[in-house]
Amino acid sequence: MIKIDFLRNDQGHIVEFSIEGHADAAPHGEDIVCASISILSQTTILALHELLSIDLEYAMEDGYLSCRLPDLSKEVREKANLILNTMLIGIKGTKGMYSEFIDLNDKEV
Repeated sequence: MIKIDFLRNDQGHIVEFSIEGHADAAPHGEDIVCASISILSQTTILALHELLSIDLEYAMEDGYLSCRLPDLSKEVREKANLILNTMLIGIKGTKGMYSEFIDLNDKEV
């Protein structure tokens, strides 16, 4: 099972997310659930860094990815929210099709 946690600040902005585990929906290299979550999360980190020049704190290894955003200006935060919420929409869509493989938590800290 893939465990996904989104943490939000008191303004409702995503400030951190983590993804842990494997779906085991298919053999390694054929698991579209893992591939979907991996590409959504890694593309989000790349977009935040390359498009918005955010210096992210992140870690990535087999079966684990975490990302924490620093304090951002209002303008950059609005753009980051679009990217992060797009990832969340994609993850929710994947969970809608493969709910037995994904545990999604979205909470305020």
